[in-house]
This record gives sequence, C-alpha cells and structure tokens, in this order.
Amino acid sequence: MGRLVVLQDQYPGDCHLSDKELLDRYLPFLNSLLTRSRLQHSVGVMRVMAELTLTYSLDRARAMTAGLLHDAARDLSLEDQLALAEEAGIELRDPCEQHPVYLHALVGAYLVAKELGITDRPILDAIAAHSYARIGPDFDTPLSQCLRFADILAPNHSWLGMKKLEGVVYARLTQEAALL
Repeated sequence: MGRLVVLQDQYPGDCHLSDKELLDRYLPFLNSLLTRSRLQHSVGVMRVMAELTLTYSLDRARAMTAGLLHDAARDLSLEDQLALAEEAGIELRDPCEQHPVYLHALVGAYLVAKELGITDRPILDAIAAHSYARIGPDFDTPLSQCLRFADILAPNHSWLGMKKLEGVVYARLTQEAALL
C-alpha cells in the first residue's frame, strides 16, 4: 500500500478530479501487480496520454485509462503470462509473441478486462497492440499509436533521440514518429 500513497502524493496539485478518480479506481489493482518503478512508469504514460488528447483529439478518460493500465501484466512471470494467454484463448502465432516484452500486452488486455471489468474495445485493443504485437486493423488507431508513443515518452525514460521523437509526436507526424 505504500507505493500507492507515494504515487498519489506525487501528483496532488496538477490532477483534475477525473484524473484523481482514475488513479483511485485503478492504482490499488496495479499496486498489487507492479514494481514501484513500473507503477511510476504507468502513471507517467497516463500523464503523457492526457497531454496527447489535445493534439490527437482523443477521449481523455479513455486515453488516460489505456495509459495507466497498459503494463498491467508486465511484471508477471513468463509462466503466469503464458497461463493467462491459455486461459484467454490467445493464439500465439509468432514465436516472439511468447516473449514477455510482447506477451504482456496481449495478456494485459485480457487481465484488465477480467479483473477490472473493462469492456471498452478501443482501450483493450490499444493495450494489446502497444508492444507491437498483433499488427492488424486496430494497430494504427490514434489511441493505439499514441499509447505506443506515450510508452516511450514517459518521463522516467531517457534516451538519445527522445527530444526529437517528442517533437515529431506532438507535431502529429505519426509515420515519422513510428519510424523513430
């Protein structure tokens, strides 16, 4: 429970009421699954998604929910991820989909649907596609694209070229951003 308190205190003044409600609703669930650094990353992705709603005309609550929940299964063991994939009936078509970097997205969408009752298809599709698995018709929706960008642009990441990517993403140059 200590991580939850720290994270809520970290963002007290600049969260809208709906943002606080979102955190209150989902942080206890995430707190039980994620390491402190992964939880901080998820809150950071949520905040970047909130910023991107203006640029990409996204529904704020939907975007922030996808951002906050995108890594729900990331810290589960490979065995637990594979068990969830089997339980969900997720067919792993490509060997790389069995790697936790990709698998966590596919099973994460199932996990948040199962445990939190999330039924919003665009949120679930964005979570499932954020690790570049399952390229398909829902892969290139603005919500899915923004979630992949926000995952990289979250404040706890830092890498050469990040500022360039940030400029490209906020300029709505999605093809160039995807290449970066």
